[in-house]
Amino acid sequence: MDGAAAVYDQIVRSVAEHLTQQGFSSVRANSEGFSPPNAVKWEDEDEGVVPDLIGEHNGAVYVFEIETRDQLEPKHVEDRWRLLSAHARRHNGKFYLVTPEGKAGYLEKFVARLSVQLELLKLRGID
Repeated sequence: MDGAAAVYDQIVRSVAEHLTQQGFSSVRANSEGFSPPNAVKWEDEDEGVVPDLIGEHNGAVYVFEIETRDQLEPKHVEDRWRLLSAHARRHNGKFYLVTPEGKAGYLEKFVARLSVQLELLKLRGID
């Protein structure tokens, strides 16, 4: 497993563990050792995207994307994030972008240019 994959896996496990401790049910992750989340689709689309992590709490659906990259292309992520955000809101939940604290400054600036409703979670102690 390369460094980026190891960091991704560490974040997935950390977030999944935290969600379970907070009483979330149906925690699913797109990572080894977890049941994978179902693909999220726009109503009229055949293809969809599989979120990194998803969980339910008090009847609401919360969607989590893990972002560890140093460079992002808006056209590659904006549609994906918009779809995941809409899915969470449609189910009375929220969409979270989870990143190591060291990458948060770049992501805050990047996200500010996009028209996507999300909350940024910064994790300490993970690079």
